[in-house]
Amino acid sequence: MRIIGAFAAAAFLATPLSAQDYAAQRVVKSVGQADLLALVGSLGHQVKEEGEPGEVFVAAEDAEGVTYLLYGTACEVNGVSGCQGVMMQVRFDLPATTTFESLAKANLEQAAINTWADFERRTLGFTRYVVLDHGVTMANIRENVNVMLAIVADVYPIAAGEPESPAPGV
Repeated sequence: MRIIGAFAAAAFLATPLSAQDYAAQRVVKSVGQADLLALVGSLGHQVKEEGEPGEVFVAAEDAEGVTYLLYGTACEVNGVSGCQGVMMQVRFDLPATTTFESLAKANLEQAAINTWADFERRTLGFTRYVVLDHGVTMANIRENVNVMLAIVADVYPIAAGEPESPAPGV
């Protein structure tokens, strides 16, 4: 029985701390590094990079291989410890077919995220921002990550200026 207990303890310790700390109904008014790691762990995504001590930042990869960034904003201000906002981003190499017009169309068709490009650095980006004022559940922040990733998959072709496919049956 001790052996089984030892294996169970080892399995628990092998589970990422972030997945152990996630509590969906916990209401947060600010987040720290451990909270971002908990979100990524709860999604079953892989942490690719995390901030140095004092930085609230995580780069993670989802099951489809999309790398996204989560970073805390409005940190340690107005007497509140931690970060009172979470910036969520996905960045890609800028397709040659991306134009100001395709960016405008993407933003008009999908207002839930901001679609942008840095033409000098050759980056196409998608951003979603969550304000934590007065409290938000961890489940809400987690769902915002899911929403961002789903919308990026839909709006990328528009932002990239890819030819539109005709509607089925047309």
